[in-house]
Amino acid sequence: MRILTVVALSWLVTAPLQAAELTTALQQCLQLTQDDTRLQCYDQLARSLQATQATQATQATQATQATQATQATPTVQPVADPVQSFGLENRVPEQQVADLKLEVKSVQMTKKGRLEITMQNGQVWLQTDDSRLDVQPGDQCTIERATFGSFLLNNGRNNRNIRVRRVD
Repeated sequence: MRILTVVALSWLVTAPLQAAELTTALQQCLQLTQDDTRLQCYDQLARSLQATQATQATQATQATQATQATQATPTVQPVADPVQSFGLENRVPEQQVADLKLEVKSVQMTKKGRLEITMQNGQVWLQTDDSRLDVQPGDQCTIERATFGSFLLNNGRNNRNIRVRRVD
């Protein structure tokens, strides 16, 4: 009987345990009549479960690390010139500029009666509020950050501002 028990225990330790095999192994341990032998059976079963779980956890961790290494997460690429990126979303905080002084190239009125201002560097800013400000080509305008990610444009001739957003 001891030889049969030892063979059964060695089979339990070496075989990978699945849910059906676990139930079968528990039933085999339960049928043993000697306390010491039954306890050894349960101990062997527990050790083999721990070893199987550790192996599976190691394999899962290695697979996750391999997947993460091959699939790099996309990041925001820093733009070389922070002045050119002023007003664009998803900026890195250390690249943000507090304000810009730009010369106006042209000014157009939209159908809604708001200004579309094109700067000499090619940036296009669109008025988002209904306030009035006289902006002419050749003006040196200041665009500065306001609250909640908005921007204010000042023509430099008075204390009035209009709220704008960058279109291009």
